[in-house]
Amino acid sequence: MTNPLTVPAVVLANVRSRWPGVADAWAAQVEAEFRDLCQRHRAVPREVLPARYGFVVAVDAPAGPLILRSSPDPHGRDQAAVAVALADLGAAPRVHEAFTTDHGTWTVLDRVLPGTPLSQADPATVDPRSLFAPLAAMRDQPPPLPGMPSILDWLRVRLEDDHLADLRPGTSVAPATERQQAVALLAELARDHTPSLCHGDASSGNIISHGDYGWMFIDPRGMSGEHAYDVAVLAIRIGAVRPSPDLLPGIAALTNVKIERLDVWMTVAHTARV
Repeated sequence: MTNPLTVPAVVLANVRSRWPGVADAWAAQVEAEFRDLCQRHRAVPREVLPARYGFVVAVDAPAGPLILRSSPDPHGRDQAAVAVALADLGAAPRVHEAFTTDHGTWTVLDRVLPGTPLSQADPATVDPRSLFAPLAAMRDQPPPLPGMPSILDWLRVRLEDDHLADLRPGTSVAPATERQQAVALLAELARDHTPSLCHGDASSGNIISHGDYGWMFIDPRGMSGEHAYDVAVLAIRIGAVRPSPDLLPGIAALTNVKIERLDVWMTVAHTARV
């Protein structure tokens, strides 16, 4: 087992690259905070889980298998609030505790088992109704906090970046003309957009198996948006592995999204390389 009191070197390097101003302060405190949390929840560490920008440890506790997660992300408070809102809808693991310090945010949540990411599942075994049920439950739910960052602004910044580095694997920056068209489409979406609960990163690695047939959404981005955006991101992933002329109508029906709006969201998300 990896030493649970040590932040993996690759995580620390990623944090220093992304948030150099908080990385060292976070790393200096996270181990002591982890020990305190283990005492509070009477938890026994089992393994450090793979992560890019956080310290994530699986533990056993009287409450059951838990995940203790610390992130130095400045938007950690918003992410935790979205996680709680999703959990209340049954779309994400139950959150036992969440708090923010001067240098990071901790969340203590149920460990979802078996926890296989959608990216590793056999597409033929996935029931679309179960997969999209959490997104359908999010429809028209309010943002959990006032004044949250908007997914529209985040996408606009990506579309206007000629040197975007955070790209979906296997893609390159979209041509300028395509990005300009997508910015115009985003402006159209904004005209009748009501800020709502949004996961913000419904990629196949953030959707994990729950029990024999269910699915849960983890690691939200911490922004307001609309559930149709999340549906679009997931539809792009499914279309890449199981293309079908019936795909969009089926997904739109399962999630109560107008197919025309879903198609526009998919164009924007694809061009932004989400």
